[in-house]
Amino acid sequence: MIVVAIIAGVGGYVYGHSTATTSSSGTATVTYYDDLSSSEASFMTSVLIPEFEAAHPNVQINYVNIDASDMVTKVAALVQANDVGTTLLAEDNLDIGELIYSSTGNDLMNLTSISSVIQPTTLIPSMAGVVSYETTAFGGQYFLPFRANTPLVWLNTTALANAGLSTTQGPQTFTQLMADASTLGSNSVMFQGGAGDDTATEMFQWDVQFGGNPMIYDDAGDTAAMSYLYNLSQYMNPGYKQAIYSEYAGLAQGKYDILDYQWPYVYSLLTGGNTSFTPMNANTLLVYPGPNGTGSNAAAHVIGGDVLAIPKGATNLWAIELFAQYLLSAPAQQLLMVDTGNPAVNAAAYLDLPGDQSVVDTAIEQALENPVFRPPVPWIETWVADFYNDIFTPVVLNGGGLSAIAGAEANANAALTSYLQANYGTTTANEYTAGDFGPLYV
Repeated sequence: MIVVAIIAGVGGYVYGHSTATTSSSGTATVTYYDDLSSSEASFMTSVLIPEFEAAHPNVQINYVNIDASDMVTKVAALVQANDVGTTLLAEDNLDIGELIYSSTGNDLMNLTSISSVIQPTTLIPSMAGVVSYETTAFGGQYFLPFRANTPLVWLNTTALANAGLSTTQGPQTFTQLMADASTLGSNSVMFQGGAGDDTATEMFQWDVQFGGNPMIYDDAGDTAAMSYLYNLSQYMNPGYKQAIYSEYAGLAQGKYDILDYQWPYVYSLLTGGNTSFTPMNANTLLVYPGPNGTGSNAAAHVIGGDVLAIPKGATNLWAIELFAQYLLSAPAQQLLMVDTGNPAVNAAAYLDLPGDQSVVDTAIEQALENPVFRPPVPWIETWVADFYNDIFTPVVLNGGGLSAIAGAEANANAALTSYLQANYGTTTANEYTAGDFGPLYV
């Protein structure tokens, strides 16, 4: 296994001790903000938090599940009001830049002096690269890698077999994916086309794989990716227009045959089943990283997930450090990996894995070989909105087609350039048009 090979020689780890820089014999309640699906949130509140509280009875965790963008607004308001209290947050790596570049100044604590207390020395290579990047880009460490995530492609092997297609290997190129979709026919593909963030995440990866810089919308690779997407849309289930990352059950129900990118946590849901479908298994579910594109980064895979951060002005740092240290420990990271499908950021968590690890873990490891990250610019949500409203909607949702791509991309570029000019100044707008903002390869 790739990740295990990387960490060969790493010693074991037993959670239960603390090296927090400040200790206290008192009590504290840590308000912990996170943005999780219902199944992931249930695991956090029923397993991880109780385990931590049992080991540290003087520290209680007040768990708050909140949308990533709402978390930015909430934390900024707490900092401005000087009312942060004992707070730790797990924020989407796509949104963390909004807190670093907030309108009132950086809303996050510089963790450089305490990161060695919390952060494991055995980070997987891609996450170590993120730490190196943020230290250079921001002049310090303001967040800690916590929960990696990467989208995978899922296929119903029963439908593939009925169509005479391979049931042991998914389409390896976008050309093959298009051919297989044509063979399977209309309604065969599900795509997350119902929300800006979900759609833009998928298209970021496609653009990169076609050789583009998705941040500027309109280079040759971006245009190739949009052309491909429009051509593939003829084989999509009509439900794609409303679909977001919570749409997965239709694969088991036979409503579509290819679930075109979804986060790993759905593996346990698809194989566990519920009242709406019969559980899938190794004989009916095929999962893999997805097809490769045609550009220089044809196999690049978007790495998402969450980072830990502490708002500026937080109190009872000793308690926050204890909980953050626990979340990044090998035992907690392994639990997250095994029970929710999130790739661990602590390499030591890959030692002594249960023997019944699923095929989804192999797919995750393969995807992590070629990581690409979205830049944590503070205007990322505007980038998402302009892509979804000015390009994806007129070209795909409204059926404008290939002839509409050039104009749509130009409109999106003009809109974002004007926004940056008005809100961040001429320098940032010029850097944007020059292509200085782009995918991060670490």
